Amino acid sequence: MLKKIKIRLKRFLYKLLKKTPIYFYWKEVKIKKELLGLKNKDNTSKLLINSPHIETINFNANDICNSKCVMCNIWKQKQEHEITPGELSQVLEDSLFENVKNIGITGGEPTLRKDLVKLYRVFIDKIPSATGFSIITNCIKEKDVIERIDDVIELCKKNNKSFSIMLSLDGFAEVHNKVRGREGNFKSTINVLNYFKRKKINITTACTISKVNVWDLDELLFYLKNNDIKSRFRVAEFINRLYNNDSKLIRNFDDDEKYNLILFFYKLILTYEKNETIIRTYKSIINILSGGKRLIGCPYHSKGIVLNSKGEIAYCAPKSKILGKIINDNGVELYKDNHKEKKRIIENNCDSCIHDYHSPITYNERLNELEEDKWKKIFNINTKIKSTIHKKVDEKKVSNFQIFITGWYGTETVGDKAILGGIVNELKDKYQNSKISIVITSFYPVITERTVKELDIKAKVIDVYSEDFISYLKGSKLVIMGGGPLMDIGALALPLVAFKIAKVYNIKTSVFGCGIGPLYQERFKNTVKEILYLSDEIKLRDKISVSIASSWVKDVNKVKLSGDPAKNYIKRLLDNGDLKINKKENVLKCYVREWTYEYNSDISISEFQKRKIDFERALSNFIKLKALEINAEEIYFDHMHNFAAGNDDRDFSIYFINNYFKDFKIKTNYNKKLSSVESIVSSMLTSKHNICMRFHSVLFADTLETDFTAIDYTRGGKILGYLTDNLKLDNLLSIEGLLKNYSVNYEKK
Repeated sequence: MLKKIKIRLKRFLYKLLKKTPIYFYWKEVKIKKELLGLKNKDNTSKLLINSPHIETINFNANDICNSKCVMCNIWKQKQEHEITPGELSQVLEDSLFENVKNIGITGGEPTLRKDLVKLYRVFIDKIPSATGFSIITNCIKEKDVIERIDDVIELCKKNNKSFSIMLSLDGFAEVHNKVRGREGNFKSTINVLNYFKRKKINITTACTISKVNVWDLDELLFYLKNNDIKSRFRVAEFINRLYNNDSKLIRNFDDDEKYNLILFFYKLILTYEKNETIIRTYKSIINILSGGKRLIGCPYHSKGIVLNSKGEIAYCAPKSKILGKIINDNGVELYKDNHKEKKRIIENNCDSCIHDYHSPITYNERLNELEEDKWKKIFNINTKIKSTIHKKVDEKKVSNFQIFITGWYGTETVGDKAILGGIVNELKDKYQNSKISIVITSFYPVITERTVKELDIKAKVIDVYSEDFISYLKGSKLVIMGGGPLMDIGALALPLVAFKIAKVYNIKTSVFGCGIGPLYQERFKNTVKEILYLSDEIKLRDKISVSIASSWVKDVNKVKLSGDPAKNYIKRLLDNGDLKINKKENVLKCYVREWTYEYNSDISISEFQKRKIDFERALSNFIKLKALEINAEEIYFDHMHNFAAGNDDRDFSIYFINNYFKDFKIKTNYNKKLSSVESIVSSMLTSKHNICMRFHSVLFADTLETDFTAIDYTRGGKILGYLTDNLKLDNLLSIEGLLKNYSVNYEKK
């Protein structure tokens, strides 16, 4: 009891301290010391030649392999002399290795060596400072892999050394076999994985991404999550020791493939990976795929070395030339005398290297983190904007008649893309005689850059959490909250802060094409009221939202029913006649999504989970019955959203098909690739019937005058409002109706 009181008292005092100037001063000093330490470290690590301090050895046990991987040509090599345990012992006497802590054995395929355990024995005997050992294997010869690694595990246990295993796993089922060029390799890999998991060995899989498996990653991730398998993902790189520098399958992605990879690595960050070091590596990969530079450091700048199967060393595996053979020369001297090669690598290769060498945080990374944190604190619904702040306008951030659009961009669905297209079209129509320029804020700028490219819009996309947000806003003539719902989310701070600053500078403000709700919490309801109060014009997409807004503002004349901008965008798209629409197919198309808790806050989360399973079962039964009713040849799941923030609909399709359609008599497929406004319009116009769940899938299907059913997952919210306003209630299927009429399996009805 006394211990609990002490803990509570400590927490209370800490909360009080956090509100005092002393705390902020202490925190500032701590951050400055941290940054200084990182800066000093970064300045010395890259060219630490004169006194190498090697802590990691990447040892290539052989230069041959029994797979036929598409991203590697080692398997084409003929076996040459491989370093013997005796020769390795001689090599490791070199003082270059006296501080080594971690040793990873790779290949080729290391388990092809019958003397594998002897190699580990030499490392343990000759480098007593080493505490961590690992291996990477392809698991093709399942029996040999298990036997040889078991021997290594026993050796490490006896010598009190940690040991971990990494298994290559580049796709689910046949995809992996295709990448590895070996039938049955997926099965053998899973068998090896399960064997060592049962023995409670630290084991991880690793996926190498090339042009061959770029569209199959989501299915692999689904399998990994379902089976509680840890995995790391890397983009295949041109690596000297893999003889793959002429490969057309490596880093040769088209724009769609590159963008899909960006989405996938964000998905890993948002839904799967927990290790902060790995997350930073994934962010760096995203930056390189987006056209930027490597963001993270590299342990091979100063602390790592590659030792190959001939006893030769290199600074790193991807780009370094062979420095020499330690059996013939002194390792420390080889390391020091080749400083020109080290400098060449750093100057010519490091910034573009996508290889997943993980490294502690750098000075620049930490600086960027602190900058983002600063702006995240500013974008708070309680932020007060004083008239004296941000007074100076940066003329470089002003361009003619500048219009500043903020909102939920950076996480946009296909519907949000159509909204943006509709808003821009209307602005162009309204300001025909003015040369307007458009600035769009984004939570994930790379996502919105893709959107403006798809919509063929000329716009400057800026990061929400940056100085640019304030600078460009101040130089604008009009600030718009562009579409989407004003609902219970902390990001309401974005339009609120934008409108507050706009008022300081006498900039016109507009809520454009938004809906209101759902709003359950009083603080969010008050935030929406304040946004509306600060708006010079309010254009809302449905009558219910207009009614709510009219009751909250003094000047009801500024509240208008505009409809959803997406609707006008789709109509104009059709009128332009640019779309190539194929003939109707005998296919049932489904645009469904995961059902989430925000529309079920009347019950507990545990109760919702049960309701959700009931809903999914009923929905699957309805889809099956509809497919039989229209005599469909295929059920096809297409997607209104491809990004993990907001839930990638492709993930739900994989889950939904696997759980409810595996044995159904009608062929069932889903779209693995990317969705755009045009692709969804084309998809809906060529189907026999559309089953729609996301709000804008309903709007699309109705605007396109297709046969459709609207599943009202909002439970009387925006979907009901839209169908009511557009006199289409006959197309409505409520959650209650779905559960009542389709809960029993259709075979039993």
